[in-house]
Formats: sequence, structure tokens, C-alpha cells
Amino acid sequence: MKQIVLAFFLGAAAVLFAASVAAEAAVLKNVPENAGQRCNTPPAGSGVIVGIFSGEKESPFISDDDARVPVDRFRCFTSMEECRGWLYTMQSKYGDFGAPRAAFCRVR
Repeated sequence: MKQIVLAFFLGAAAVLFAASVAAEAAVLKNVPENAGQRCNTPPAGSGVIVGIFSGEKESPFISDDDARVPVDRFRCFTSMEECRGWLYTMQSKYGDFGAPRAAFCRVR
């Protein structure tokens, strides 16, 4: 009985891991920073996909190591794939100072 339960949990873990790896590999990597459309917060239930990013970049005017400028973006997308690709681009471009404060896609 213990072997069956152990085999079940190992199988379930393998399936979940494979699904997460496939989802990670499916992210579009050629989405530009200005993808999507500028928009106001759409009403709940509208089905619009909203991407939110809040991070930091180095200041172009001050050469001090602690000179950081906030980067806050709010965009609307027609597909979740495009939104995730945009987040990948934003995190790659503005990820020099660690993890962003906010980075997610949501369906409103």
C-alpha cells in the first residue's frame, strides 16, 4: 500500500514538473517593451488581459550605484501569451536590481 501511494505522489510530481517546464518554455521571447495597448483599468468581467510591471532601472543622470529610477507599466493585451512575453521582456530589461515589486498578468 505504501509503495502504491509513493508511486502515485512521484507520478503526480513528475506531471506537475513537466507542465511547469512546458509553460516556461512556451513564453514568447520576442515581445517588445511597448507591446499591448495603454489603457485604463478595464471593468471586472470584461475579459481584457492586464499586464502590470513595477521595477527599477539605473538612473541615466546619476552615476552613483544607488541611483535607481522606478519603472511602472500597465498595459492591456488580447492574449495571455503576449502578456507573459511582455513580462519576460520587462523582467529581462529591468531586472538588474533584483526581483520586481510587481510582475503579473490578469484577466479582468
